[in-house]
Amino acid sequence: MRTQNNGTVAVRPANDLKQREAPGEGGRSTEARRLARQSEEMTVQAQGMEAMGRLAGGIAHVFNNLLTAIACETELALLRLAPDDPARKNLREIERVGERGAALSRQLLAFSGRQVLQPKLLQLNTLLSDVDDKLRRVLGDAIELRLELDPDLDRVNIDPTQMEQVILNLISNARDVLPEGGQVKIETKMIEVRPGNLGHPLRFSPGRYAQLTVTDNGPGMTDEVRRRVFEPFFTTKQGPEVSGLGLSTTYGIVTQSGGHIVTDSELGKGTSLIVLLPSGEAVDDAQGDGISRKRPWETILLVEDEENVRRPLHEILKAHGYNVLEAADAAQALEISKQHTGPIHLMVTDILMGSMSGVELAEQLSYDRAGMKVLFATGYPAGLAEVPSLAQVDAPLLKKPFSGRDLAAKVREVLESD
Repeated sequence: MRTQNNGTVAVRPANDLKQREAPGEGGRSTEARRLARQSEEMTVQAQGMEAMGRLAGGIAHVFNNLLTAIACETELALLRLAPDDPARKNLREIERVGERGAALSRQLLAFSGRQVLQPKLLQLNTLLSDVDDKLRRVLGDAIELRLELDPDLDRVNIDPTQMEQVILNLISNARDVLPEGGQVKIETKMIEVRPGNLGHPLRFSPGRYAQLTVTDNGPGMTDEVRRRVFEPFFTTKQGPEVSGLGLSTTYGIVTQSGGHIVTDSELGKGTSLIVLLPSGEAVDDAQGDGISRKRPWETILLVEDEENVRRPLHEILKAHGYNVLEAADAAQALEISKQHTGPIHLMVTDILMGSMSGVELAEQLSYDRAGMKVLFATGYPAGLAEVPSLAQVDAPLLKKPFSGRDLAAKVREVLESD
């Protein structure tokens, strides 16, 4: 970045925070040619990342359905076994491996920008202060951490849990390139992109941005590594625990939050990873408080088109004392609702199902069952964008994969909410 005389900031592309001008042939500078080449590289990279994100989201959708079925079937099997049954050890191992698979799926969804975020207005400085001890533990005693925080930073509209993960990923990346120790600096400041600055390769929208920069004094990156650093499963590290998803997850969280992340790195000169998040000062953060109201029993309409997922979910809900009506698709759910004379307190439904989505089903049933609450469940949050009406629906969502405990807790939470 460079500050202009008028106090605004002209955003330069990744790896171009230093001004280097040199005259070239035909009156065109070497710097101009380099910027043009880098702009083309970044365009190709963005297109490739978008394609990989769609693929990762699709894989996660299928994967999440399988993991949900595995988790629920394992939980049911454990309930049926005696406490001293030796098979319990094997089932607990299946649960543990399933949890690792769920963590991998969450990373894929984060990279693909298909998570369901819960943004709040907060200041990055506050979040950094809250995790300061954790960051220093991650870095260890051999690495010095310096903070240079702008006290006048605007608030940004982000999911605090996901943003904490972004910061930890950036710090972990810096630590891994400093095995013998070194220095890491975290800096925050405000920048402003004016309409006249939109000719640069990154093409940010005009406005105010909170900038978070994590800089290390490590060995830096080659151009090849810099171009591929956000690709999923690409890594220069070794070890059984290395997944190559840390920075790709960071990329997905930042871009889904409406921000940008760029790199500035040269061999022998360290690396800066720069996150820019649009100011959220104009966002209305009003939230209402609800009053809990418990009911002794409820009837639940379960709508799920995957039979191997629907069956264990049905059993788990019954085990928790609910009266469960089961439907394999939206048409069957409409017919069940029509035939059922008593109340339906909650519908738990998948979103993407055949010819009618869970959102459309909820809208149709709302006319006859105005008091019925809805809990959406999906393994593919990309589907949210594919169902335009969902933006107008105020209903909770449970992300696959989830365990029977997760389902029971969320169902209870929704039923007790106003």
